[in-house]
Amino acid sequence: MPSTSLRDIDLNLLVILEVLLGERSVTRAAQRLHLTPSAVSHALKRLRELFDDELLVRDGRRMSPTVRAQEIAETLPTALRHVAHVLTAPEPFDPVMSTRVFRLAAPDFVAPLILQEVSRAAPHVRVEWVSSSSITLRELSLGRCDALIAPSVVKHEGLRAHSLGEWPWKVYGRAGHPAFKRWSMQAWSNYSHLQIWGTRTTQGQGPIDRRLAQLGVERHIGAVVPYFSMAAAVVANSDLLLTVPCMTMAATQERFDLEEHELPFELPRMSLSLFRSATGGDEPGVRWFLERIQAACSRL
Repeated sequence: MPSTSLRDIDLNLLVILEVLLGERSVTRAAQRLHLTPSAVSHALKRLRELFDDELLVRDGRRMSPTVRAQEIAETLPTALRHVAHVLTAPEPFDPVMSTRVFRLAAPDFVAPLILQEVSRAAPHVRVEWVSSSSITLRELSLGRCDALIAPSVVKHEGLRAHSLGEWPWKVYGRAGHPAFKRWSMQAWSNYSHLQIWGTRTTQGQGPIDRRLAQLGVERHIGAVVPYFSMAAAVVANSDLLLTVPCMTMAATQERFDLEEHELPFELPRMSLSLFRSATGGDEPGVRWFLERIQAACSRL
């Protein structure tokens, strides 16, 4: 059989062929397909040209399949089912009944908001939280994680991004901290600082330290903690100052009675985006999960 491109094939012919091979009769095939016998005969003629084979030959009142037709009959039904599956719209996602597991890579300060949003709408769904640093962009693009929340500067050709917003950097300290009595750049730099491990690069510097290097100012890091959720308690019980984007303290500032002050030097706002796989983000369940994340983060 000569090589044939799928572009040159009318898939309706394969549907007719499947029925013809089952009925082995043009008349009965026409009845099942709700076509005229002449239309089925014309289709059979085109199929013979396509496969360069007689396919069905007259044998008395019946038609017998050729060897080639018998081979086709073994694989054609499965192939057509696969095509039908591809063309069928995916099942809608039912959050009330679903027991699905979603994986999210994100900083810990958004955890309470997102878990509350998801559990309220989908009581049986499970969210597996993984560290942003433990998931590679390639793994996310391949669908091994459903979503990633990270600074908007993240780039990868296999990802799609949705902006979650921009937030200014603020300085936090315990209530009555002496630095806030005469707030200035000097007051800010005179006290030791708490740093969150996730705000540092592999070289140990983040946007604050890069900006300080430009200004010729130094600061002392008195302590480093791995999670944003630990920071408020440490700051509330020490003289350490904390400089972070304001949304990271939204859930803990009031509870720990922390004072908030403007940063005494200019620093670009922190921009966060929600990233998902370019190929898997339109699946109904993932789309629902992404919408819940966006709704939760809108309250930051």
